[in-house]
Order: sequence, then structure tokens, then C-alpha cells
Amino acid sequence: MKKLIYIFLAAGLAATAGCQKDKYFLYNDTGRIQFGPDPSFQYRSGYELADTVKSFTFVYEDEAIHQDTVFFDIYTVGGTSKKDRQFKLAQVQVDGLMNAQPDKHYVGFDNPDAIRNFVIPADSVHKRVPIILLRDASLKDTSVVLKFEVVDGGDFAVGQQDNLWRQIGFTDRLSQPGRWDATFAKYYFGDYSVTKHKFMIDSTGKKWDDDFITEIYADYALLSYWKGVCKNALIKYNNIHKSDPLKDEYGQLVIFP
Repeated sequence: MKKLIYIFLAAGLAATAGCQKDKYFLYNDTGRIQFGPDPSFQYRSGYELADTVKSFTFVYEDEAIHQDTVFFDIYTVGGTSKKDRQFKLAQVQVDGLMNAQPDKHYVGFDNPDAIRNFVIPADSVHKRVPIILLRDASLKDTSVVLKFEVVDGGDFAVGQQDNLWRQIGFTDRLSQPGRWDATFAKYYFGDYSVTKHKFMIDSTGKKWDDDFITEIYADYALLSYWKGVCKNALIKYNNIHKSDPLKDEYGQLVIFP
């Protein structure tokens, strides 16, 4: 009986060693690539999936602007190389949403103008990947989603499964910034509406986009200041329009908690 137990234990240890060896080879047999957070957050717990989903709108741009760029951070797994290395991206269709069309809403990933950007420079393990968005007229009336993933090809195979994709939702209208999340709504500025968003922009001269919200999130005093500015502006507006206080597109009173 003891002999049988030892056999099973030995088999189990061998299997474990085999898995560890497989895992080792998985990331050392060839160059691999995957998305990650901004370098400043790369080694901070809880930020592994930061920037997985971003939002963008052309609405702040001059009408003469016909394209813009959203950046994502991508990293190699393993050592550096003495030569530039090419990687590949591919669009992923999202069920139930309006998917962006290549070379209509964004520069397609097979387009030479995009391919030239999908390169990890020599002696580097990191790249800020530019995704070029196009200001198609249809974005005035709708929002589209662009989900994409790293695929095998070029000089790289894919890395860890959870870090292979990214997504952008974009439009040419005011839309809810990604940073206007549940915490931002509950403790600072309340539920999102386009009417509230526009009122805040008009009252403060600020865009209230992801970049601005990220900036003030880092400073509680600054966050409280802007909340006070918006509340005072709303009080002033409602005092002037006593019979018609500000309501959002759903017919609900605009409030700041």
C-alpha cells in the first residue's frame, strides 16, 4: 500500500514539474506580447487591467479635425532584441453593439498607416500603441465600439490570456467618460446625463473628459473645489429659471450630491 502511495506521489510531482516546465516554455520559447497598464502602474497591485476599456469623443475637437489617436500600452514578455520587432492586432466583433468599421471609423489594422505603428523598437520591451480613429459623419448620430486583440504573427506570439485585448467606445457626441464611474457618481457629481455634462462644461470651461477627471481625482481639494463650482452654478441657474429648473434628457432634475 505504501509503495502504491509513493508511486502516486511521484506521479503527482512529475505532473506538477511538467506543468511548471510547460509554463516556463510558454513564455520563454519565443517572443510574446501583451497589453498592460501605464508604466507608472505596471507593478502596482490592482492596476493589472487598468486602461482595458477607454472612451473617446470628437465633440471637443475643431470641425477641421478629421482623425485623432488613442494610445494603449503594450509589453513584450522576455528579453529585448537588437532589432525592431513587428506585432499584429485584429478586430474582435462585439455582439449587441455597433462595431467600428475599418477605414471608416478607424484606420484598419491591415492598413500600412497602422502597420508601421505596430513595432517594438530595438532594445525595448514597451510601446505606446496608437489607434487612429476617424471622424466619420455617422458618429454625429451614433457611438461605435472597437475591440481588438493581439494575435500571433510578425515577430511575436500572444502572451497571457487576460491581457490580450483592449476596447474603445467612441463617438462625435458628448458621452459618459470612462472615469465617471460608480464612485465618481455616488460621492461627487451624481448620475451621468448629457445635459449635466454639457452644463458642467459650459459652467467651468473644462472638458470633463477622462483626462480632466483623472487629473482632479488625484487631488481631493481640487475635486471638492470643482464640485462646489458646479453646485453653485446650478443653484444660480435654478434661481434664474425658478419655473423651469434644469432637467436632463430623461426629464429628471439635474442634481449634484
